[in-house]
Amino acid sequence: AIRRQHALLDAIQNTPDTPQTRVLVANILRQGNAGLDSLAAVAQAAQLTSPAYRNYLTFDPLAGLDKVRCPVLLLHGTADLNVAPEPNLSPLSKALKGNRKVTDHKLAGVNHLFQADRAKWSMLNGEQRPIFSPEAQETIRAWIMTLAGIPTEARK
Repeated sequence: AIRRQHALLDAIQNTPDTPQTRVLVANILRQGNAGLDSLAAVAQAAQLTSPAYRNYLTFDPLAGLDKVRCPVLLLHGTADLNVAPEPNLSPLSKALKGNRKVTDHKLAGVNHLFQADRAKWSMLNGEQRPIFSPEAQETIRAWIMTLAGIPTEARK
């Protein structure tokens, strides 16, 4: 499965002829999923070979961060299962080290979408619904108020 995924990414990144890439990707997708029909494989291959997705694969978020001088707020939820804090926050912090206006904050129990812990979700029609983390909201609000120069006692 991992070899197939590497082959898939290699085909997307290194085959410049888009129609040829789509055929390769569709074949790789079908090999990895016997239940995937040809039309679905072709549709998925079209998405994976789109300019937007190819750009996503080659995008380097660190490039140019050394030139950023505006205030930056780096937030990470400790319950984020999509992006681990290491190795992601360290390179960002290092790339921004020349910027004295960087605030780095970890949010306890907050996931990748900045949703609060499930225990804090509100109930709607008898079902729990995710909410944006109040801690994340307060952290962002306080950071903006600080940038605006609003005194602490006037923030409430």
